[in-house]
Amino acid sequence: MSTGISLTPRIDIRSFLVPTRHAASPFSYDATHLFAIIPTYAPSEITLKLVRDLILWNERIIVYVVDDCSPQDHSERARLFQKIAAVSYHRVRILRTPENKLKAGALNHALAHIEANAPSPDVILTLDDDVVIERHTVKNLVCALLASDSLGAVCSQCRVFNKNVNLLTRLQGLEYLGFNAIRLADEGFFHGPLVMHGMLTAFRGSALRAVGGFLEGHLIEDYEVTTRLKEAGWSVKSAPNAPAWTVVPEKLSQLWRQRTRWSYGGITVVARAVRPSAVIQDILGHFVFLSTLLMVVVLLFSKGSGLVPPLIAEIIIAISLLQLLIWYGFQLWLMRHYSEKDTRDWLIRLSLVPEFMYSYLQTAALLGSYVFHIFASLKRRNRGERSRLATMGTRLFRALGYSERSWGTRAKRSL
Repeated sequence: MSTGISLTPRIDIRSFLVPTRHAASPFSYDATHLFAIIPTYAPSEITLKLVRDLILWNERIIVYVVDDCSPQDHSERARLFQKIAAVSYHRVRILRTPENKLKAGALNHALAHIEANAPSPDVILTLDDDVVIERHTVKNLVCALLASDSLGAVCSQCRVFNKNVNLLTRLQGLEYLGFNAIRLADEGFFHGPLVMHGMLTAFRGSALRAVGGFLEGHLIEDYEVTTRLKEAGWSVKSAPNAPAWTVVPEKLSQLWRQRTRWSYGGITVVARAVRPSAVIQDILGHFVFLSTLLMVVVLLFSKGSGLVPPLIAEIIIAISLLQLLIWYGFQLWLMRHYSEKDTRDWLIRLSLVPEFMYSYLQTAALLGSYVFHIFASLKRRNRGERSRLATMGTRLFRALGYSERSWGTRAKRSL
């Protein structure tokens, strides 16, 4: 059984142009020590179904469900944990954290227990508690990971379980289709996709041990650990034949909270990255976004002033329209790969307006994250001074959905 290899990060100009082909490695799936960790604060019937499916469809898997210090006075929740444990008394373990540790802390709590009480794991699956899988999802995911010793993690294809609830969930279903396409396109470039998402990812045990597990106190532990894996020389990829469905926010307030966490958390990962090559896709994305924003501002405020020559303005507008046309054509082409699509999804995509409004929401969340990052950096720099202005700013940003530490498994459905 392969346990991985020590790698030295190596990035050059070829990483932009020629995808890396991972050398094939021999492995035996039947001999793999496979563990799954499901952190939860508010488990549901979906959590119970997930555990049952993992046990039923994967004979060698051991499942750890980590109760992240849920309130004990909820009798229905207690009964649900009993049902989960009863799925298999030999292959399901229920752990409880001594205090609420949030998702990364709950994952590390289980990792420490596994290292102390079980054979050295070859593969560790991390899952959200609201994930739905197919019969062959886990096996295909694990086989994709073990197929090459250079791979440190492989993530599933992310799909939306509650897509048909309302317009907001349908928009997220279309968005997740794009996420999957981007991850597949990034394979082989700069050690692979930007993020091994938290809903379902298979980690090589030796790789996860090498980087010291998950960093606690971070807003998006999946992006952060992916960055450290790449910095350590591991590659990552997405498995196209390993689908998994997750429950997405159904209300605008929930979606806003999720996206402010994603956008601000992503900025902090980029800011703290040791090797820029590990987050190059994000760096390029921020550069393009800010450059476009700057051009729009310049054109807006220089209109009729002669500051920007008319020819330059026309070129910028033409490039923007061409970019829109290319994006629109690509989105229509992607629909052929959207197995859950229906007439309403086609109408949303063809009309453009709902997706434009959706993108404006995310743009607002990102702009707010830039401002909050500057504010948080200044506050940390002057942490000895508790000014009234800093206190007011913190309260204002918290009211707008921005915070540095208040997210985790305490937020139902793992936003």
